[in-house]
Amino acid sequence: MAKILVVYDNLDNRNILTRLLSFGGHDTVTASDGANALEQAALTSPDLVLMDLAMPEMDGWTATRAFKEDDRLAAIPIIAVTGHVTRLEIERAQNAGCNDLVSKPIDYYVLMDKIATHLSSSAAAPASPDGTGGFPCPA
Repeated sequence: MAKILVVYDNLDNRNILTRLLSFGGHDTVTASDGANALEQAALTSPDLVLMDLAMPEMDGWTATRAFKEDDRLAAIPIIAVTGHVTRLEIERAQNAGCNDLVSKPIDYYVLMDKIATHLSSSAAAPASPDGTGGFPCPA
């Protein structure tokens, strides 16, 4: 299917995500922080990125902005992974350039649906900076 870069600082969570993705037929590449994610993406050309937002060293917001500023990486869809699903967190992810968001604990079927949606798009549309597009905000 697709090559997905899993960016997560917690090894156990990274391993769980890679197993879920493998079960769904995807190949995975991993990174433990944002800086390592940029290196891995340049080396492996993933089709999609699952980006934890709260990480030491280079966090997911900073890494996502760096992806979107790099012509080689800008078109790769990025799905934020976070346990803090508030309006502010969603807006921060959208403003950083994330294309979507999945909340923790992760629902396998929701995750696979979001991945399929972004992989099937002919060109990944950037998140809307004005909050009118992108992924839904809670009421």
